[in-house]
Amino acid sequence: MQFRKVNILRDETTSILHLVAEWELPLLEAKHGDERLTIGELVEAKNREWPMDAKSEFNRLAQLYGMTGSGDNAQSFVERAYGPGSVGVKALERAMADARGDKKARKRTEDVIGATA
Repeated sequence: MQFRKVNILRDETTSILHLVAEWELPLLEAKHGDERLTIGELVEAKNREWPMDAKSEFNRLAQLYGMTGSGDNAQSFVERAYGPGSVGVKALERAMADARGDKKARKRTEDVIGATA
């Protein structure tokens, strides 16, 4: 599985290097702002598996990246990046298919979304 190197500028003196899947980039941009990110090269990580499915990955990302706002305005960063509920899961599924280079899976997802839109 390929990951993107991303350097996140936390403050004037601290930056953190992360390896993230391509579909996590919109979450990092939503959480940190694109001006604090330096997106680097793709690297292969042989000891990491592809997520089982988009719904499980959506839930994992919601736990990992947390929430923004509070009360009635609270929203997870994954919802902010991809949309809420089943719409967000389908959008994430498309992004995951793109990262895999799986055009058939992307087409199936677009067909389902088009049928429900």
